[in-house]
Amino acid sequence: MGSEKRSVIYTATIENQTDDDDLLPKCFEIRSDVEDNEIPNTGEEYLLKVVKERANIAAVTVCDNDITKFTKNQSRFYKEPPRTKPAPDKLKPTIEWQNIQIKNFTDVRRNMSNIIANLTKRNLWSAKVKKIVIPDQSLVGWKVFFKDHDSTVTNILGFSPELLDIGLEMLTDIIKEVPPGHTIEHETGRWIYAVLARITHPPLSETISLLRNLARACAEIRSHINQENEDASLMAAPLNLFICIVARYFGQLDLAD
Repeated sequence: MGSEKRSVIYTATIENQTDDDDLLPKCFEIRSDVEDNEIPNTGEEYLLKVVKERANIAAVTVCDNDITKFTKNQSRFYKEPPRTKPAPDKLKPTIEWQNIQIKNFTDVRRNMSNIIANLTKRNLWSAKVKKIVIPDQSLVGWKVFFKDHDSTVTNILGFSPELLDIGLEMLTDIIKEVPPGHTIEHETGRWIYAVLARITHPPLSETISLLRNLARACAEIRSHINQENEDASLMAAPLNLFICIVARYFGQLDLAD
């Protein structure tokens, strides 16, 4: 199209249209003696006015193939982070181990669902479950909450779906602070497991992004564990577990070990 920025794909004029061009049968017929009043008084007069107004507008489809006006205002486009770092040979979990973890995790989620169903059926939800409120939504505030509260069933049931997503994001930020050669703290791992057990499945796209960030953070921590350390397998176990759950339970198989 040369330097032209706009291209007309199709233009229909009233002169070249016939009744035979109509693909659909007419729903209403307008009598020939209906008057075209400025202000319609009847249904037929209204339809006639609509038809005449439509006749003055050509059926035009226009595409604008100049995207520079759009792209020049874009600061950046989303780019998927690199794939998780592969597990070191001595720390890589077996498929058998991963299958056992997925079975156990599935059982935990099933039990959680049964508890919810039972409380709801007996109208005990409001009496037994206290809604969780985090006064300080900063990372510091969340750290205080996780420190002062145990990852019990009662507590995790009090999370709203939105709060679960925020909690998962904060837990990921917390483990990103783990120094190289160390692993996540036990209580932090318990909270991660509890949040994963409560997340709706299948998750929404926003939650999937958070899950993938968690798996990548775990893989990064694992990559810095010294394989020759006598506790290396124990240090890698929770990291392998969360990567396994994200990849094999929540369907992010490209992140699987």
